[in-house]
Amino acid sequence: MRPFLIAATVLLLIASPAAALSTSDCLDCHSDKDLTKTVDGQDKSLYIDEKTFAGSVHGDLDCTDCHEDLADVEDEHGETVKKVQCANCHDDVAESVANSIHARSNAEVASDLPTCSDCHGKHDILPPDNTRSHVFALNIPATCCKCHGSVEIASRHPSLDSKVCSDYEAGMHGIVLIKSGIVSSAVCNDCHGSHDIKSSKDPASRVNRANVDDTCGKCHASIVKTYRQSVHGKLYASGSKDAPTCPSCHGNHRIDRAMDKEFMVTVTKRCSQCHPEADATFKNTYHGQVTGLGDTAAAQCPDCHGAHNILPKEDPASMINPDNLVTTCGKCHVGANENFVRYMPHADYHDVKKDPGLYYVYLAMVILLSGVFIFFGIHTILWFLRAYHDERKKRD
Repeated sequence: MRPFLIAATVLLLIASPAAALSTSDCLDCHSDKDLTKTVDGQDKSLYIDEKTFAGSVHGDLDCTDCHEDLADVEDEHGETVKKVQCANCHDDVAESVANSIHARSNAEVASDLPTCSDCHGKHDILPPDNTRSHVFALNIPATCCKCHGSVEIASRHPSLDSKVCSDYEAGMHGIVLIKSGIVSSAVCNDCHGSHDIKSSKDPASRVNRANVDDTCGKCHASIVKTYRQSVHGKLYASGSKDAPTCPSCHGNHRIDRAMDKEFMVTVTKRCSQCHPEADATFKNTYHGQVTGLGDTAAAQCPDCHGAHNILPKEDPASMINPDNLVTTCGKCHVGANENFVRYMPHADYHDVKKDPGLYYVYLAMVILLSGVFIFFGIHTILWFLRAYHDERKKRD
């Protein structure tokens, strides 16, 4: 009986498949910090921190769950290992990425296209709400700017602006997030999306002109609601390409704080992009000339017309409706009355149809001054000639 048991055990061992590589087997080599391989002439570390991997979202998985081509390897594997296919488990996300601009960029420089690991990491992937995650709100700008802040990558993709990251950091959203650490401030994916990022020219993009107010309204709901009731919002709703949207006045990535001097002294310039005639007449006024000197004390466009609540003059709720002018002007000019608000802030002495009285007064002044200068100019010349003649006569 004993010889039979020994023979059966040997046969069972021979018939059993060899054990696949376990995570422990992999770490026997990859826990070595000096383990590297050469790629394109540069040493690439193959070290894996066991503790970091164990604490990642994939810590419960075996290495071969992702590195599927090693599933049948019994011992050491070859130097070349196939790329991990995240889509095998995350197929819905992979589909979104496949339809995004990250998958459709210039195919000639495909190596620039971001992969899952470029944004999420490899063996250190953490959930988005973990403060150490590459995609935690506070860390997202740095993650995105690995590519979008690269001058080298931007040089290969003309549509990329290498200043986008510095502009974001200097803007209100970046200051609140980076300097104040307030994670509720907008970061890249709040406006552009996460896996389904599309070109701003794509009608489905969150930052396409057709959708940008909805995107801004996710955080600035009350402002967007007010905007939609204004002349700008109604023009935008009508489909007019002339209607300003949020970025038209506030910019894209470098969004200035509306109460800062830098914004205040440039607000008329922003408005003049669409209202050049009003800008020209404004600059001729005391308000305009003080503003031109860089002072924010004088009234500017939003002080009289409102900011997001701009309404036509005929609207009873408009700040420039005749019934509201005393209140509007009285914000700065205490004691303003009906006579005071007869002031014409956009008077144009060149426009006879709009301001005929002012035009003719201006014309009369030009004629009078020209006549005075011509008359006294001739008088001075004749006086000089007479004095010269008298002087010559005395000498003779």
